[in-house]
Amino acid sequence: MNTLQIAVILMCGYIYVTNSLSDRYKFKRSSGWDAYFFVAVWGIVFVVVAWLGCSLMSFLGFFRWLSNHLGITPEKIARMFPVTNGDTSINFRDLKLFVWAFTSITLATFAGFAKRWWLTNPDRHISVLAKITSTNALEAMLMEASVSQFPVLVSLKSKKVYVGIVSCPAFEHGDYEVVELLPLLSGYRDKDTLQVRFTSNYQSHYIRQGIGIVGTMSRLTLDDFRTLLPKREIDNVSFFDIETFKKFQEIEKDAPPDGDSTKN
Repeated sequence: MNTLQIAVILMCGYIYVTNSLSDRYKFKRSSGWDAYFFVAVWGIVFVVVAWLGCSLMSFLGFFRWLSNHLGITPEKIARMFPVTNGDTSINFRDLKLFVWAFTSITLATFAGFAKRWWLTNPDRHISVLAKITSTNALEAMLMEASVSQFPVLVSLKSKKVYVGIVSCPAFEHGDYEVVELLPLLSGYRDKDTLQVRFTSNYQSHYIRQGIGIVGTMSRLTLDDFRTLLPKREIDNVSFFDIETFKKFQEIEKDAPPDGDSTKN
C-alpha cells in the first residue's frame, strides 16, 4: 500500500468522523494510536465501498464507454501532468487510482454531511447526545438538566456555589472546558459545616428589572448574565429544588444540637 492510498484512507476517515456527531465525540476523547486507528477504520470502510463501486463500473465497461464518449485516448492521458515519481507520464492505471481516491473522498464527505443534516432535527440531536453521554455521569446529568431546564446546584472547589440553568455544553466537539450557566442564586459553603449560604438572588433581580420579559425597556437580556464555570474547578453538581432546600433548612434549624437529648 503506497503513501497515496494511506493518505486517502486517513483523509476519508477524518472527513467523516469530524462531521458525524457520535463519532466525533469518540474521536475527541481518543488519543495517540487509538485516535489514528479510529479514523483509519472509518476510512477503510469508505475506500472499500468506493473500490467495490469502481470495480463494478469497470467490469460493466463504464469507464471505457466514458473515455470513448469524451474522446480520451492514451495519447491525451500521457499529456497530463504526472503526480507520481518515476515515470514522467500518466497512464490508465494512474487515472483509475485517482477516480477511486476521488470517489472515496466524495462518499465520506457525503455521508458525513448527510448525518449532520439528519441531526438538525432537535429531537434526534438530543437523542444522540443522550446516548453518547450515557457513559459519563457528569455529562449525562448536565445534558438532562439542559434539556429539562431543571436548575442545578454547582459547587466549586473554592466553596463558591451557583444555582442556575445549564446551557448544554458542546459535547459533540469533544472535551469541553467550561459549563455555561444562567445563574439564579449564588453563595458559598460554610468552611466548617459545608452548609450552603446564598448571598445573591439573580432571579429576583431579573424580575425587578424586567430582564427577559417581552415589552420592557431593559437593554439587558438573560444571555448577558451567563456565567462560564471551568470544568476543572467544579467539585460537585446536583439537581436543585428551592422548596426542598427550604424544608431541609427548617429541619436543620429545629433539630437539637449534637449531644443534646430530650428528657422524659
